[in-house]
Amino acid sequence: MDYLPAKYHIWLQETNRRTFVARRKGQVVALDSVCLVDEGSTAVSEGLRVAPWERGRGITRLMLDHVEDFLKTEFPAVKVIRLTRMQDPPSSMLYKYRLLHSKAVLSLMFKAEEVKEKVQVLISRMEKEGQCFQPPMTLGAQDVMRVCTNQTVIEKLLPAKMLIQNWLPVYPLKLNLDYLLTKGVTWMADNSEEPNMLSLGNPAVRVPLKGSFHRADIDLFGFDPRNVKIHFLSQLLSISKEIHDGGLVCFLIMEKAVFPTMDAFCKDINRFVLLTEQLVLEKDI
Repeated sequence: MDYLPAKYHIWLQETNRRTFVARRKGQVVALDSVCLVDEGSTAVSEGLRVAPWERGRGITRLMLDHVEDFLKTEFPAVKVIRLTRMQDPPSSMLYKYRLLHSKAVLSLMFKAEEVKEKVQVLISRMEKEGQCFQPPMTLGAQDVMRVCTNQTVIEKLLPAKMLIQNWLPVYPLKLNLDYLLTKGVTWMADNSEEPNMLSLGNPAVRVPLKGSFHRADIDLFGFDPRNVKIHFLSQLLSISKEIHDGGLVCFLIMEKAVFPTMDAFCKDINRFVLLTEQLVLEKDI
């Protein structure tokens, strides 16, 4: 489910990003990328990869040390390195980094032609349980700025006071939001002033998985199970318009408190067991 082939060339064009490649005997053996956020005070590490034949030989540590030294020299205003990891990171990482927040991940798999049918089945299930399906509104750029900088919304929906868009954790500052608004994200909320639920539907990308699969991540911010269901289904319908063949693996990233409800709600959908948890970590440099 590696997203890197779809993102690498986009990353090379971003002015607030630096990408590092390590070679041994002419072969690429490692890659890392950092995105400068939070008004230049934070570097978010993304995409760290080490060639399978080089693992266990210290390449990861060399790459991370090089990136940190580069930041200290070229971007002295950077005081924090932040990153996201899936479940069960090595103990050495937890020793060096502090945990800011963790969310649950529900991994679902669909055939492209069955997405709309599955959504309708789940909407019917909600209605039979007495839960009205009221689609959320799609936010424009001005709405996003107003909602995401509202302190009441931040306190209510963002436990770490942080937006996590497609595994990129940033504080809801204007420059960060300007950057996220270039990502083709579908922003939804139950209202455009002080919503009780916010969701970010990230564009589907083709991934190197047998059978022509796409991957899409949906970031869910809110604690009411009904609202989470509505946003999941609405975002999934939006994503389905981009998928015309093959399959879709969808990662729903939500607060742990609503995971049991969503797990039961999606009980009839095939699972793609890869991710179960999203961790946000950072350290000072």
